[in-house]
Amino acid sequence: MLTINKPEPTEQFCRNSILIVEDSPDHRFLIKQAVEKCMPGIHAVGAENLQEALTYLASDGQTPGRRFLNLILLDLYLPTREEGLSALKKFKDYLAEQYQPTLPVVMFSYSELKEDIEACYAQGANAYITKSNDQRDWIGFFDNIRGFWLETVSMPPRL
Repeated sequence: MLTINKPEPTEQFCRNSILIVEDSPDHRFLIKQAVEKCMPGIHAVGAENLQEALTYLASDGQTPGRRFLNLILLDLYLPTREEGLSALKKFKDYLAEQYQPTLPVVMFSYSELKEDIEACYAQGANAYITKSNDQRDWIGFFDNIRGFWLETVSMPPRL
């Protein structure tokens, strides 16, 4: 049985969000459940494609009482590898120009191909995770993400 150090909802988490860009509704659901188990109170926002994600980013600052976006999770095959890599480049360009250049973008895919992993890092990904169909693996991933990106790393303020 997998045990995690599940934190209590805190004011810190309740002010934060993670954007999940995944074209599969089933995978978005699985990932959002894992986020909610590991980071109670954090808002997991799902987007089916790049356009939905950019619309969310553009409107994020307009929302009263908005939550601070801490992380973007982006599927490499959205639905094709080329679209995922193009989306990563567009995110990085948008973040650098309009949002927060240091906002981490974590790529994920079932692919373990060296070429896919290298291509993601070459386009500016901050990390690469191999997908799993096992909920326990996702919980482990997000427990680690919480510990590193939300509790350990100090990020500069948003533009």
